[in-house]
Amino acid sequence: MAGVLRIHFTRQDLLLMQLAGQSDPMWEAVLGTHVLVAPAGRLTPRLSAWKANARRKIDPEVRSACRLLMDLAPADASYFPDFLTPIEAMEGLDAGLDALRSTPRSRIRDELGFASKRRALPNWACSLARGEGEAMQDVARSFQVINDRLIRPDWTQVAAALEMDRSQRLSALERSFSSLLDSMYPFTWNDPVLSAPYPMDWDIRLGGRGICFIPSYFCDGSPVAIVDPKLPPVVVYPLQVASRRTAHDEALGALLGDNRAKVLVSLRTASTTGDIAAMAGLRPSVVSGHLKILRNAGLVESERQGQHVLHTLTPRGAVLTTENNPG
Repeated sequence: MAGVLRIHFTRQDLLLMQLAGQSDPMWEAVLGTHVLVAPAGRLTPRLSAWKANARRKIDPEVRSACRLLMDLAPADASYFPDFLTPIEAMEGLDAGLDALRSTPRSRIRDELGFASKRRALPNWACSLARGEGEAMQDVARSFQVINDRLIRPDWTQVAAALEMDRSQRLSALERSFSSLLDSMYPFTWNDPVLSAPYPMDWDIRLGGRGICFIPSYFCDGSPVAIVDPKLPPVVVYPLQVASRRTAHDEALGALLGDNRAKVLVSLRTASTTGDIAAMAGLRPSVVSGHLKILRNAGLVESERQGQHVLHTLTPRGAVLTTENNPG
């Protein structure tokens, strides 16, 4: 049954609130496997494009890694063990995997026990609960495989989307803490409680500990929270990489075609191909094709800067994308 996540703030918690500057590779691996099994109609365009590309890379090794992680953290679970996503992973995947392998046996047992009250666990989880090293090595290898084969190859567009989301959050924070919390879809801020749809009813009382918000490219819909009150409060939230389409954008879509118009509108600020792919929810190869047509039409120009090619609007392109343009 659907519930609500409620995060209770004090004034001290607002002062201690953190916005992570990057996503967490272990959260992204878990949530990326959820995207792979999500119904196509439920995903955003950018995640649908990623899923289609990722599914072409699935071989027996990747399939086995995904199956193992989804045994412990299925997409429809109201809870999965917190030890799978240690905070140390914010320092990089290697640090996160070291922390995973070092998880105390008592914590593994307790969290698997908590999960087993909500759903049946695979038989091999008993080996994990007993602290058998090979079982934990299998989990760590699965994270590594998913990261290397599915997550990292698309990192350019992931990083561009993360940077855009962070820019939006910091812009809101410049106005006030309330503006920041109001900007974080799908949350609702009703001082002093931040709430959002969640698989179960759950209250997190921060009590002056602060909280870290971590953006996720692969989080789709509801945020995800660390449940154990003894751990640092962490909430993973879905990126917002596309602004609401205006009537002018709709008109451009009718004129140029929706995807080509998305590419053009994305260039209201200079961007790389990966940036545009992230903003428009399109594969980089599709973006490249539209850019070629837009360059030939004199609407876009491209210039290599170091290792990247930066795309910008020409004066003609800028006029076309300007709203309320008189002529």
